[in-house]
Amino acid sequence: MGLSGTIDSSVYKGLRDVLQRHPVVTTVSYEPDSLVKKFLRAQIDPDRVIPPTGPEQPRLDVEWRFTQNEQFYRIHYADPNTGFNCGWHRDEDHPELGPVHFQYEKPDAESSQHERSNFEKKVPTEILWTALDQLFERRIPNLVRET
Repeated sequence: MGLSGTIDSSVYKGLRDVLQRHPVVTTVSYEPDSLVKKFLRAQIDPDRVIPPTGPEQPRLDVEWRFTQNEQFYRIHYADPNTGFNCGWHRDEDHPELGPVHFQYEKPDAESSQHERSNFEKKVPTEILWTALDQLFERRIPNLVRET
């Protein structure tokens, strides 16, 4: 983690609320703590992921920053049981893909894969809710089955 820009505590409060209401999430915490709030970490119930994973809980890290009129974020899932990880990043790492890209890394792959992505919504909580739905209903099931 480590996006540049400023943190908006009210945005993080809303993002935390979205994570707490999602059915696959068991706990949500501010990292490194509730005073500094660099990012949010959600622990995921391994039995609610399709296909189920475990025994360790996967995690979802959410980081959001603002610079002038732009927002930058990372919504990234990692499964310690399989080594699979994926997520949406709005940063400056892959300018050839546009402002937002989806990336994933399978355990046996030599490198991570990147693809252009976009969210119609602009409000952070709406982006996160859309990402969570796509992640757990479509992305993880499809990408994990391909391995």
